[in-house]
Amino acid sequence: MKKQRILLEKSFRKLDIPQKNIEQFCLYLEILSEWNRHIALISKRDKDIINHLLEPSLLFFKIFKNSNLSIVDIGSGGGFPAIAIKIYEPSLNITMIETNSKKCAFLTYVCAKLNSRCNIINKRVEEIETTLNCDVITVRALKILPLIEKIKKRISGGHLLYITSKDNHLTIPPKKEHILNNYCARLYRFKELVG
Repeated sequence: MKKQRILLEKSFRKLDIPQKNIEQFCLYLEILSEWNRHIALISKRDKDIINHLLEPSLLFFKIFKNSNLSIVDIGSGGGFPAIAIKIYEPSLNITMIETNSKKCAFLTYVCAKLNSRCNIINKRVEEIETTLNCDVITVRALKILPLIEKIKKRISGGHLLYITSKDNHLTIPPKKEHILNNYCARLYRFKELVG
């Protein structure tokens, strides 16, 4: 736990954002590691969870400063970026969409342990019955282009924050972009995207 704390503190300095809720991050990473032994929440290539998953997720706060935002995270998996964002700024209203029921069980468990209120939907985007309204849609490491039109039918969002590798581009230039190591967070005006 001490080693994780030191790595987290280093990450906050690297990102140039204030340190917040480090104990909660340590608990989250501990639970993630424990569950990942039994179900595949994160790739085995992502052994360096803090650098490869957590830091790119926290690039959110290099773009957004408002703590009253509503967020819909698509393909939440092991909780990146949604859980990381919620831990850093607990006042954010977050809905996570995840198709895998085991991953949803993890998300529900970790939210309960962290005392974080999040809405978790165990469905594909196109199966959602009502339109979700949000300020920001977040997506990490998902092939988004084939899903754009399906997402537009079910989610009404102002912006899309796409967290991915540096070389993964969409059809239009981003409004903002932050690059960290081999990862970047690209902000798009959602209505301008074409699938």
